[in-house]
This record gives sequence, structure tokens and C-alpha cells, in this order.
Amino acid sequence: MSRRSHQILLLLPFSFILKMPFGKFIWLAPSLTLPYIFSAEPPAPIPPTPSYRIEETIVSYRGTGTMDYLGFPSIAPSGDNQILLSYKRGTDHGWDPGAVLEIIRFDLQTGRAIQDPIQLGIPDRIMEMGEWVRFPDGTLGTYIDAQKTNDQRQAIRIGLRGAISRDNGKSFGPLERVGIIDGVEYGYLFHSAIVGQRLYALIMTFEYLAGGRRSVDALYTDDSGETWHFIRNLSQEFGDIRINESSLIPYEDGFLVATRGYDNQQRLHQVDRDFKLIKETNITEETPSIRSYIGRPRLFTYDGAYFLSGRNWRAPNRALPMELALIRFDPKTLKVERHFVLDNEEQGKVTDGYYTCPILVDTDNRKLLNIFTYKGLFGNSPDILRLQFDSAEFLP
Repeated sequence: MSRRSHQILLLLPFSFILKMPFGKFIWLAPSLTLPYIFSAEPPAPIPPTPSYRIEETIVSYRGTGTMDYLGFPSIAPSGDNQILLSYKRGTDHGWDPGAVLEIIRFDLQTGRAIQDPIQLGIPDRIMEMGEWVRFPDGTLGTYIDAQKTNDQRQAIRIGLRGAISRDNGKSFGPLERVGIIDGVEYGYLFHSAIVGQRLYALIMTFEYLAGGRRSVDALYTDDSGETWHFIRNLSQEFGDIRINESSLIPYEDGFLVATRGYDNQQRLHQVDRDFKLIKETNITEETPSIRSYIGRPRLFTYDGAYFLSGRNWRAPNRALPMELALIRFDPKTLKVERHFVLDNEEQGKVTDGYYTCPILVDTDNRKLLNIFTYKGLFGNSPDILRLQFDSAEFLP
């Protein structure tokens, strides 16, 4: 039966009737089914949603008037029930010269900021996203994807910037260019992990920076970021694939790595300590409820379970709005065990959001998984949010 044999006979406010071959009719409702009527594939079953959920707005764009775009949160534990929370403050998702990185100290128990905001920036440049790095000696750094824009509104990296705090985030030194590392300049630091006294990081370089290539590389430092050393080009190691946002977590004698592909595929990889590939899985191909990459993927683990969180599109061709996904997977096989929808199961018009930062918080009667994220509705600027869940709901 070809699609050309279908005829829409009647369009009603919340439904319509489809004429099929042999005089048969089908009544279709509600309107959310519309994107799938002419699709060869039915929508995947809706993943489960947690029963326990608390949502708080930590910083809101409302009422500020200017510099009200808030996005891309990153967190660093900074004491008993405290974190440092950084986010972009600008005018747009990108292409907004003058955007700064804003930092607050946040009390996880009271839900309040307990330190005046600190802003880091460069005049007429864009501080797009900061990523925290806590070095083995306790030194804290924020590394910023610093950009400029041209007449075509293209984002151009100007080289990774870093600022160091030696008093646990109360103050920061100057924002400085990280510079050339083994002949390459980098632009965007994604994630880091400590093994012993060595810190490993995944950092991206771009073809117009020194080194002349676009790739995600693994690097390490043994001296709290004073010097960095190249380990491996992961774009090349994983089969000459074009990748962007990535995450890593120690596992056995190496790491697990999550990569977002420019081919709209999400992959999980197991590597050894030298970041040589052991095995990998394309979870987009194997999981019906994941139809693209996971935006700004973030790996984490607790109670022996392994998770991936971030922005997900559950329908083909992004026919449904984005959702916040939590994916539990088996680290031995890299296969998805369970997919949860943490936000937007109602399929509201979320137009920007869902970079994530997880942290576990102990309360009197349960251990809560806190997810810090951002969300914008109907094209408005986003808010910075904290979502809280009962962490036991996500365990096997």
C-alpha cells in the first residue's frame, strides 16, 4: 500500500479522518500523532518517567531585560552541601559579543546562592561555556570556550581560556590563554577525570587554530594545568569520525567515553589508559527511543550503575520537542539497559536546553540525584534549573 493511496477527507480542530484503500476510514487523534501519519516508522514507546521529582529555578532570565540568556551550567563540589555553579550570561545561544561566564556558590540544602556572583569575560568576546576542573592538589580551574563572531554570525574559537582559584572559588586569577600544547591550540574543554595524581581531559581543537585540524583529543596534566600533554586524537582513533561534545569516566584499567557525532549518532567507547579503542557501540542505531545524538553528553556513575545524561530527540527527524534523557547502560557491553525521561515528557515546546551536571545529595531519608540544567520555552531565554530525583528509582 503506497502513501499516494491515502486521502485526508476531513480536518477537525483536534482530529481528522484518513481514507484508506477499499473504502476503509481511520479517525486519528490527538494532534500529537500528526508528525507520524506520513512516517514509515511509528514512534518509539515513551520511556518511563521518575515518580519523585522536584524542580527549582535557580537563576531566571525574567525581569532582567538585558543579558538575560542563561545557559550551559557546570558545577564543582566546593564543601559540605555546596557547589560552585557557572553558566553563560549573554543575549543569545551564541553570536553575542560581551557574554560572560557567571559563577555563584550554591547551598544544596537550602537551595540558595550564598556568594555574590563573579563574572569572567573579555570585552567584545563570547564566553560560551565554562567547564570546571578540580586538580588532584585541590586547585580549581574553569576553562572557557572563548569565541568571537563575524558578519556571517559564525562562531570562531579564539583559543581556550582558563582562570584558576586557589581559595576554593572565592576568587579567581586572571583569565588567561592556555596556549599551544604539543603544536596544537585547543578551543573547548568538555570533561576531565582524575586517576591517581594525574588529570585527564577531553579537549577539542579546530582547523583554524594552531595544528590545523578539527578533532577531539585526550590530554593529561601532572602539575595542576601548568603543562599539558597530548595522548591521542580520538576522532582518528574512533575511525576518522567527526565528533564534538564528549565525556569520559574511569573504568577498569582505562575509560569509558561518550561522543556526539556530526553524523547525528551517539556512541559509547571503551578505551585503555592510553585511549586506544577496545570496543564501541552506536546507541542511536540500537535504541528506538534515541533518534539523534545526545546533546552535551555527560557520563557518571553511582552505586555500581553507569549513566549517560543530556538532550535527546526521541522521534525521527526531531518531530517531537527535545527531552532531558537519563540512560543507564551496561559498562561491559555498552548496551542501553534503561532510558528515562527526566523532563518534557509532556512534549512542551522546549526550544533550548538540557546540558546537564549531576551530583548526589544525601538527605535524612533518601539519596537524591540532583541534575543542574537549563531550559527555554517558546523561544524565550532559558532559566537555570535544579531537578531532584530519588536516585534509587534509576538503579537495576
